[in-house]
Amino acid sequence: MSKVFQFSSSASLERLTGRKAHDLEGLMDLIKTCSDSSVFYHTFSAFLKLREAQVPYNSDFAIWVARSMNEMALAEKLMAVDFSEYKTVGSLRARLVDIIENHIRENPLCCKKIANEPFYLHDVMRVVYLTDKFAYDLRSFRDNLASVSIYCVYYHFFESRLDTQLESNDFSKWIGESLGMDALAEKIRRLDISAFTLEGLRSRIIRLIDGYLKE
Repeated sequence: MSKVFQFSSSASLERLTGRKAHDLEGLMDLIKTCSDSSVFYHTFSAFLKLREAQVPYNSDFAIWVARSMNEMALAEKLMAVDFSEYKTVGSLRARLVDIIENHIRENPLCCKKIANEPFYLHDVMRVVYLTDKFAYDLRSFRDNLASVSIYCVYYHFFESRLDTQLESNDFSKWIGESLGMDALAEKIRRLDISAFTLEGLRSRIIRLIDGYLKE
């Protein structure tokens, strides 16, 4: 018998850390020394903050580099990072730092530029809570996924990665491990998270499940 999946959600309290950067070296120092939750907030959390509309950049770092530093080449390099490829926040952090360091090395004059607006480092406190939605099989999972809040989708597909070392999302893990549907789980896991808003991601997962149920 498969393990029951109980949908959870979360509420987050964003807070300013009091730290900020005025140039690229300052940004790099913030990324090197801030908490894991700050790195996560400024990368994965962009998918929640930008849930209503897609923008060209997938992180707060890339947005700031483009808009306040006008370093478009660096912004594109940061945007090209596929967060889902990293299994720890530490490895994601290291990749971001490496990209900025290489850009500074190749373009030393960029260090003399001062941002139009500072980058303000945020952190976040999370409260995770259980909902009254349960899934016992793929059909009930699909039906509940269609009705839960967008914050629930965000928690299970993005935020829970902070607790599981970014290895996977809760949906793929449950479908693969509890239902034994490895092929479907892998299709969901491999979705390009940068290509969807949260509502678009929900719709795409539902379409994948509907196709599986029809087989």
